[in-house]
Amino acid sequence: MQDWIKGSVVASVLLTGCSLLQTDQTETSSQSASLTSIKVPDNLRKPAAPGQFDIPEIATTGALTDIRSPALVLATAVSSRVEEGDKLSRVWFDRTDYTGDLVPFLHKMLQTQFSEQGIELQQDSSGLTYTTGWIARSEEDGFWFWASEQKQEQSRFSLVIEPRSHGRSASVTVQMLEHQYFTPSGELASNDKQRQEIALLNQIIDRIGKEEVTIATANKSKIPDVAMEPGMDAAGNPALLTPQPIEVTWSQLETLFTALNFTVTDKNRSIYTYYVDYEKPQQGLWSKLWGSESKPVLPVSNGAYQLVLSRVDKQTAISLRDKDGAQLDAETVLSLYEPFAQAARLARVEL
Repeated sequence: MQDWIKGSVVASVLLTGCSLLQTDQTETSSQSASLTSIKVPDNLRKPAAPGQFDIPEIATTGALTDIRSPALVLATAVSSRVEEGDKLSRVWFDRTDYTGDLVPFLHKMLQTQFSEQGIELQQDSSGLTYTTGWIARSEEDGFWFWASEQKQEQSRFSLVIEPRSHGRSASVTVQMLEHQYFTPSGELASNDKQRQEIALLNQIIDRIGKEEVTIATANKSKIPDVAMEPGMDAAGNPALLTPQPIEVTWSQLETLFTALNFTVTDKNRSIYTYYVDYEKPQQGLWSKLWGSESKPVLPVSNGAYQLVLSRVDKQTAISLRDKDGAQLDAETVLSLYEPFAQAARLARVEL
């Protein structure tokens, strides 16, 4: 019984509160309406009306709003970067393995870029400023046999290379020098000038990025020189000598094992020794038919061997020994040079 009474009281309070809120809101809105519509005698002052929710009037000029995405310099080349807050149409390049000497590389890229597009490019006496010929934008008009190109606009630009004194970085800045339009759609808006500058700059960056990919691919496919040669270790035993440090030789030697048909059974880093099993490779039928390059064959019989590294002055000696660690004869070691050199070329490692 008491629970029922309590629930009734709570419900009554809630309903009363809602009605009070609704009454206050209604009274406030009616008061505002009455204040705006009230007629005040001439000898009295009109009461103040709340205006915190009034929407102020805004003067419109009728100008069109540019809803296009902002023009951004896209530093897509590996060597390129953009400095934050730069207001110019400019990009920075840093020297890398792909560029070499930076300024000659940029000269070559600019000349290649505009030569491929058939656009004239003039260089001033300083050698760091270029002026382009007219770069036109046209649209196709008509259909099929009656189609023709109608020139919309054309522009000329200056390209300025500014190298740092240390020679490790340089900037390329694009600036529009002159613009002509032949149709109403070709007329430039307020910010179209910089949009065209940035569009041209992004084309240059993209061309440099493609050149970097070409250079990287060529470097990857380039077969490294093999500096390894027959010689003797510190104890006067026949061995193969490489100018690489022993730590580098230890890590790179593993990449040769597949080409040499070695299987590593154990290794001891403290004495720089690999324990391997050797099996002469057999070229399969499909490899012969497709002309695949065969693996090098070592002048030793199948079985277990030790491959031992040791220091010799500033070089590293590579010794192939039998399973008990005994030295192989000088003639066999001399015959090992060509298969090891061929394996180094196949694995593309420097030894």
